[in-house]
Amino acid sequence: MLLQSLFASKSVSDVERLVKDQPNPKIFLKIFLELGYKSMIPYISFDMRSIANILNEKNTEYFDKKFPIFYAGEDGNSPIDIALENDQIRSVNLMIKYVVQYQNNYVYQFLFLKNFVDLLNKGITLTPLL
Repeated sequence: MLLQSLFASKSVSDVERLVKDQPNPKIFLKIFLELGYKSMIPYISFDMRSIANILNEKNTEYFDKKFPIFYAGEDGNSPIDIALENDQIRSVNLMIKYVVQYQNNYVYQFLFLKNFVDLLNKGITLTPLL
């Protein structure tokens, strides 16, 4: 139902309102079999305010180092790529901060293989990542 509401939203502020109205971010962080083993993060990564709301410090109790939320889909794109394509610099910075803190493992280096130069060119803070 929530996924249908996201797709039926007419504006970015409607998406943000839907994200903000959820009692906790678990619905966006867990994996849905009907989505092909995906979380909802790629579907809302175009909106900085929604990502900021989900990755907020107040939600750290819902973050789990065992279950990553940033990974590449079948097409090879990750939520970081989607946010970068939409010039959501603050979102990308938040996502990188999350990856460094909760997904800090070399196996996630693929998230930055094809977009590293774009990250540098757009002035994304990469020092914690490196």
